[in-house]
Amino acid sequence: MSSHVLVVADVSSSPENAEELGRALRELAQACRTEPGCLSYDVFHSVEQPERYVSIEKYVDSAAFAAHRAADHFREIGLAEVMPLVTRRDVRMYDSASNIPAAQ
Repeated sequence: MSSHVLVVADVSSSPENAEELGRALRELAQACRTEPGCLSYDVFHSVEQPERYVSIEKYVDSAAFAAHRAADHFREIGLAEVMPLVTRRDVRMYDSASNIPAAQ
């Protein structure tokens, strides 16, 4: 049984790079939404910490997430534009609970 993959990426930049990080993350999200295995990709901006962003990504399965990481736009935007601006990063990956038996 195939299960969905959810990725939650919490990143921050220095205050002076916050706007540029937001721009790059929005550009990356737009490109990622075109991937065949990407179900959703949303970017949220912290109200209390302007330099902090959270991306919530959902893929059809782990193979789709692997394809995402191999995509040209991931290298060109994610690695080349986003990562140099990031000062703190916490990325967590979750598998859907659909394969867990229901409580009896």
